[in-house]
Amino acid sequence: MWQGTLIDNFFSKTIIPLYKDKKNPDFKALADELVEIAKRQFAFSEQHLYRDKSVTKTKAGDAFQILDIHECGVPYVEGDVLNIYSTVKEIILQVPQYPSPEEGKTLHEYLVSSNYLQTDIKYWSYEFEGIKLNPQIDLVRHKNKAIHIIDWKVSDSNTSDYSKQLYLAGIVAFHNIKKSNLEKQWALPKLEDFSLFEINLMNGNKRQHSFTKESAAGALDYVYQFKDEQEQLSGNRKWDELNIEDYITTDKRETCMFCKFKPLCIHLIKNNFKYDENEYYKLVSHQQLV
Repeated sequence: MWQGTLIDNFFSKTIIPLYKDKKNPDFKALADELVEIAKRQFAFSEQHLYRDKSVTKTKAGDAFQILDIHECGVPYVEGDVLNIYSTVKEIILQVPQYPSPEEGKTLHEYLVSSNYLQTDIKYWSYEFEGIKLNPQIDLVRHKNKAIHIIDWKVSDSNTSDYSKQLYLAGIVAFHNIKKSNLEKQWALPKLEDFSLFEINLMNGNKRQHSFTKESAAGALDYVYQFKDEQEQLSGNRKWDELNIEDYITTDKRETCMFCKFKPLCIHLIKNNFKYDENEYYKLVSHQQLV
């Protein structure tokens, strides 16, 4: 169900800030806290409180959640929900012992020994030949000259390839840190100072991606290709000039289940196929349908 979302948000918004503030996390207390959050989210979704326009994200707090079992009627049994609670608790208890990007160190030791941590970065951007890159970067870890760009994963699959988005995060981080150091008259970083890692919070698996001029160029080529496809699909028109009825839809549930634009469809259906930027941002930014 939504254990991945629970783990990802809790790790980024609660656990990492503790390390950033040089505090020692109590993982047993944190595990219990996450279970309580999960229960509040289930109750919020079950009561369809997200449909109440008077219930803002601020008012709902960490209880805000939209589950497909409530919104779309996806079948489930009570045991599925109880399994979510036990799974997230077990994972949080295991996290400090996960292997880290530094050989011989656990993830807890790795984070404790950092010089500086930057988390959940959304404001860095870099423009290259008319294309603006603005990825969300989960974590930047500084230790002496070494700079690690880390992308947290919460998938049970180890075969998914997220390398391209991590390369783009590396490119943006490199240029923003370089710019910052230049303004502060500090030594400029080199490409070899940067390392890119995926860490799967569901099972502790880690994967490093080589960050070179060649891999960075390949990622930028992918962006150009995607831009070309987007322009072909839209006819080079702006979003407010497009008509959704011009595009083919599907009646297959399995297609919707794996579509990355499922939240957009939900938003349009709820709003009589009228796009509202603020409402859509609330749905996607605060919590995607899971």
